Amino acid sequence: MSTREENLKKINDELEQLSDEELENVAGGTIKEMEEDAERFRSLNIPIYVEKGGSGMMEYESLTVSLAVEFEKQGVNYRYSSSNPNQYFIDGKQVSRDEAWKHIYSKLKK
Repeated sequence: MSTREENLKKINDELEQLSDEELENVAGGTIKEMEEDAERFRSLNIPIYVEKGGSGMMEYESLTVSLAVEFEKQGVNYRYSSSNPNQYFIDGKQVSRDEAWKHIYSKLKK
């Protein structure tokens, strides 16, 4: 039977073999990522609205909707999933989160 340390080493060895994009998909979407996306939009003077005063879940759902709307305005279809990695699509093609942001930055520079 494997020890905890042996199992962790195996997992880390497997993770080391993944590219950054593959690793991003393993990590999946998190509230932290959503907050980072919201901050990126705000740094571009694009407001992201979050309903305050309700439950944490209501604020979370409000952030999800607000992000989806702003991504869509920038030509990126954003799909959030609580159990799977967030997905980003440009012209129907799935792209990484980094690629989605590169698209947004290049679009706004025009």
